[in-house]
Amino acid sequence: GTADGTADGTADGTADGTADSPATNSSTAPSNIDDICGVNFTNCTKDDHKYYNAVYITDDSLWVELCPEENPSLIGIKHISLSSSKSKYGYSETLQMDNFLFYGLPIKNITVLTGGFLHVGALRFSQYLTQLQYIAPFMGNFNPSLRNHSNIYYYTDEEKFIVQWDKMLVEGQEELGNFTFQVQLLKDNNDIVFAYKELPIVELTDNDHANSVGVSDAYHLWSPNSMVVNVYHELNLNKTRLGNNTAVKLVHQKLCTMINDCYNCTTEPLQDFECRWCAQLNKCSDRVGDSNHNEWYASGCSLNYKKDGQCDEYCYYPDDGVDNTTYTPARDDAMPVLTANSTGTAKVKVDCSTGYSVSARFSLSAGDTYACTSGGIALPHCAKSCNYATAPVNGALRGAKVGTLLKPDSTFAISCNEKHRVKNETPKNVTCIDDGILEPDPANIKCEKYCVLPHPDYAVYHPTPEDDGYLHEGESTTLVCEEFHYLLGAYPSKTEVVSCEEGIDLSKYAEKCVGYCAIAAEPNTTYTPAVPKVNENVTISCANGTSLVNLEDEPVATSYKCPKPGFWKLPGCVSHEKQKAMKGSHSLPILLALFILIVVAVVGSWVTYAYRNPTSPSGLFLIEKCRPWTWRSHTYSRHQESLAESYYLDGGI
Repeated sequence: GTADGTADGTADGTADGTADSPATNSSTAPSNIDDICGVNFTNCTKDDHKYYNAVYITDDSLWVELCPEENPSLIGIKHISLSSSKSKYGYSETLQMDNFLFYGLPIKNITVLTGGFLHVGALRFSQYLTQLQYIAPFMGNFNPSLRNHSNIYYYTDEEKFIVQWDKMLVEGQEELGNFTFQVQLLKDNNDIVFAYKELPIVELTDNDHANSVGVSDAYHLWSPNSMVVNVYHELNLNKTRLGNNTAVKLVHQKLCTMINDCYNCTTEPLQDFECRWCAQLNKCSDRVGDSNHNEWYASGCSLNYKKDGQCDEYCYYPDDGVDNTTYTPARDDAMPVLTANSTGTAKVKVDCSTGYSVSARFSLSAGDTYACTSGGIALPHCAKSCNYATAPVNGALRGAKVGTLLKPDSTFAISCNEKHRVKNETPKNVTCIDDGILEPDPANIKCEKYCVLPHPDYAVYHPTPEDDGYLHEGESTTLVCEEFHYLLGAYPSKTEVVSCEEGIDLSKYAEKCVGYCAIAAEPNTTYTPAVPKVNENVTISCANGTSLVNLEDEPVATSYKCPKPGFWKLPGCVSHEKQKAMKGSHSLPILLALFILIVVAVVGSWVTYAYRNPTSPSGLFLIEKCRPWTWRSHTYSRHQESLAESYYLDGGI
C-alpha cells in the first residue's frame, strides 16, 4: 500500500458496535493449541522461531466470519468505507484492548492497509510500510475499487481485534479471483491468527508490491545526523502450507521486555534471549533485539546492568546449602528473595543441622536472625563445619576455635617456633572450605630448622633451592662462580657445595667469588701474581738481556693494577738486539719524510720565483714547458704592464 497512516477511510458499523462479540462457524472458537491440534499435533505442524512460534492448522476452526451478507446475525461489525477517490489507502484505529504486546511491547494504534496487512508502531514512512513494523496475513497489490463487492470489515473489543479483507482482487491479475482472509489480534497470550477462506494462489508475481506473510518489527537507531532504521527481526511464514480454509497461529514467546522485576529478569531462563536489568529504567531487555534499544543505551544501561540474579534490592535465598539450613520465613521457590530494607525490618532466622554452621563471613551463629539491610548478596546458609587441626611439631595454631569445630570460611594460622619456618612459604593460613575440608591440609605444613642462604655476588646456586633464600636442615646446593671469577683463596676452583647443618653460618658465601684478570703471556716476561684479583697490583720482571719496551717512547711502568674481570694485555720484555733493530727501522721513515719536505720546499721556491719573474730564464722555461697557453697569456700581460710602467717612468708618453 501507499498509505501514509492517515485515516482516509471511514468506518461504519452495521449496528451500534456495543453488542456481543461476533459468532464463529462453531459455537465457540477454540483458542488452546492442544484443543485445535490434538495430541502430538496430529492435525497441525509447528515451526519454532525466535519471537513467535508458528502453528499451521489445516481446517477452518479459527475462522471468524465478519461478512454481514454471509452471517447477518453478527452484531458489532464495522465496515471500512472504501473511498472512490482513492483505491488504496490506510485506515487508523485505536485498539480497545489494553496492553496487547507485539514483540513484547504494548501497541495501541494500528493502521489497516488495503494491501492486506496492518501497520503498527511509530515508524511511518510511506515507501517502507511493507518492510517495517507490520502484521501481514497476506500482502498483495489489492485494489478494492476494481469490484463493488470488495470490502474490509473489522471488529474490536477489550479481548480481540479482527480485520477481514473480503473478496479482494489483485490489480492487473483480476483473473486470479477473490482473496478472502483475516487477521486476529488476541489479548489472551498476545497471539496472532492468520485465517484464510479463499486463497486461489499463494505466490503473487508483482514487482510493485511485496507479497509477504508474517510479522516484522524495527526501531530507529538514534543518530543526530542520520535516519537509520534497524529491522531487528522479520518472520516470513511458509506460504506453501497456506490454502483455502487454513490458518496460522503465531504464538508469542516470552521475551525479556515482558518481565517487570530484576530478579526474574536476571534468573528466568529464556530459550533465545539473555536478559539484563537496568535499574535506571526499571526495565528488562536483551539489549539487542527489542525497541527499548535507544532508551537502553541513552540511559547508560549498556555499561551498568544486572545479570545472574545480582539485584541490589534483594537478599537471595541460596540454592546450595539449603538441605541443612532452615529459614524462617521459609524460602519461596517462586520468588526466593528477601527485599532489602535499610531499617532492618527485613529479617530471616537461620537454623543449622548438627555438624553445620553459618559461614564465618557473617557475624551470625546458628539460630540467630539476619537482617537484610542492603541487597545484592546471598542470605547466610549453613555448611559443614571442620574439625580443628593438630599443631605441627615445633609450631602452634592460632585462630577462631568454636569448641572442637571450625565454622565454614573461618581461618586459623600456623606459626613456627624460633629458628623454624614453614618450607616453601606454604600459606600459613588454613581455611575451612566446603564439605568440612581444611585447605591446605595442615598435615602437609611442617615447621623445620633452616639456614639463611645469602644471595652471592658474581655467583649462582645450582640447582636453585626449592625454598628461595633458605636451605632447610639436611639440604644442599652448589655455589657456581661466574666467568672470570673463582673461589676466594682457591684458584682455579669455581664451585663449592653448600650444606645446611645445625649451627652453620652461610653468610660467608655472600662474597665467596672474586673477579680476576686473565693476563696474556709474553716471552721473557714474568707477571707477579700470574692471576691477580680485581684491584690487585701486578709486577713485571724481565729475563737477562731483555727489558720492557714502549714503541711510543712513553715511560714504561713495571707495576699495573687489575682494572676489572676479563682478559688483560700488559707490556712484554724484548731483547736488546731486537730493540736496536727496532730503533733503526724507526729512523728510516723520519729521514725519508725530511727529504720529501726539502724537495717540496725547493721546488716551491723555484716555481714562485719563476711566476713572479716571467722574463727570467726560469720564468721563460716555465712558460714554454709547463703551462704554454694559460700561463703564457697571463705572464705576457704582466710583462706588457711592466714595460709600460718602465716607459712611463722614463718620461715616455
